[in-house]
Amino acid sequence: MLAAITLALSACSGGDIAGNIAEEVLENQEGVGDVEIDENNGSVVIEVEDEEGGGSAVIGGGDVPDGFPIPVPDGGTVAAVFTQDSDATVTLTYPASEYDSLVATYQAFVDGTGGDVNTFTSSNPASTTWTVTVDDEAYNISVTEGDPDVTVFLVSSSTG
Repeated sequence: MLAAITLALSACSGGDIAGNIAEEVLENQEGVGDVEIDENNGSVVIEVEDEEGGGSAVIGGGDVPDGFPIPVPDGGTVAAVFTQDSDATVTLTYPASEYDSLVATYQAFVDGTGGDVNTFTSSNPASTTWTVTVDDEAYNISVTEGDPDVTVFLVSSSTG
């Protein structure tokens, strides 16, 4: 399904005709059912139904899925949301001044999971990434300092 979304995203820049063609091409792929591509208010929304259930992508906005298990601190702007079945990826931006606070928030979350944790940090740009496995769930959290924004990348997926 991710390949379908990638193809659809590349077609969206061509306007309605390209979007309609992308929908038809994707719907003719084995295992892919209905595909809807909509552009509104600066966002591109792609919904794909496939044999496994389907998923969606919202680029340029979107809402954090209900019940998303990773905390999302106030003050961020949602840049993209991808969902497929129970898996979800959310990308947000925050003011650069929030980097240390965000790292502390996610460190506290990771520490509280009781799961297996791997942490990676780098200094140029400042970045901290955690990979957490708890029972049948996996989380990947990345906080990267930038100019003018901090980018937060959150992934929740089922491992079972």
